[in-house]
Amino acid sequence: MKIVIAGGDSKAEYIIKSFKDKKNELVVINPSVTVAERLKKACFVKVYHGEPWSRITLEQADAFDADVFISLCERDTDNYATSLMAKRMFNAKKTICVVDNPNNVEVFKKLGLDAVISSTYLLSQSIMSESSVESLTKTLSLDDNRVTVIEKVVLTKYAICYKPIKDIRFPKYASIAAIYRNYQIIIPNGSIVIEPKDTLVMVTAPNNAKSLLKYVETERVGALSRELLQPLREQVEEASKARAKKKDPKAIEPAPKEETPSPKPSPKPVEAPVAKPVTKKETKPTEAPVSKEKPAKKDKPTAKKAK
Repeated sequence: MKIVIAGGDSKAEYIIKSFKDKKNELVVINPSVTVAERLKKACFVKVYHGEPWSRITLEQADAFDADVFISLCERDTDNYATSLMAKRMFNAKKTICVVDNPNNVEVFKKLGLDAVISSTYLLSQSIMSESSVESLTKTLSLDDNRVTVIEKVVLTKYAICYKPIKDIRFPKYASIAAIYRNYQIIIPNGSIVIEPKDTLVMVTAPNNAKSLLKYVETERVGALSRELLQPLREQVEEASKARAKKKDPKAIEPAPKEETPSPKPSPKPVEAPVAKPVTKKETKPTEAPVSKEKPAKKDKPTAKKAK
């Protein structure tokens, strides 16, 4: 890979040392004689002295058809002029421009540069991502911004959560390339159910990125969670079982689960009844029943007549 490094001091030295041992063709251009000599001795590379925003200097350094052209000059305008010349006149495939003013990032991109880097801009983006929900979304542009790769973390409140991919009706202008779950990569298919905290790796065109994120972030009605929907699911299952039982009364219901008997409370000790002293009641003598029958008449003895 041919890499052209224009300008810079310590930044240029770090980049040179990073790509020197990887079988890359390095072309180093620096407008300062002192810095050029120091880089030559420190990195053991050939350094061309001259203004990198000059066409003659780029021709002498043979900066044609560079795979990556990196401009590290002190002024933002010099970096812009150097990168634009390398792209339009020297057929550089990828231009990277470093700026000090973060407001120039979006401006230079609109003026035709491929990548514009600002340390202040990156710092502000990092702080915003760490302190807000934006950290759940990452975007990467490939092939000159013709393909966009989006990483999105799924939340419980999203409508696509707890659904298989075949039931989501994912937009036709995008596709799910992979799913990160528990530090593992899952190749998606129709039966895969999307779960909370899954990271979806989606591929789409740059002009469809916003609509894709809007679709993924759509919340279910009332933002009901799975726990809130569970009672409703149980009622639906009970109703379906009741209908099936009416249709087929001979259907065998599943045996109920055995419940472990709860320990019975120990009985309280029963106190023995206290015996009361028995008092003897005075009993009256019972009179003999008088019979009402008349006593039988006794035969009177008959005196014998004297003869």
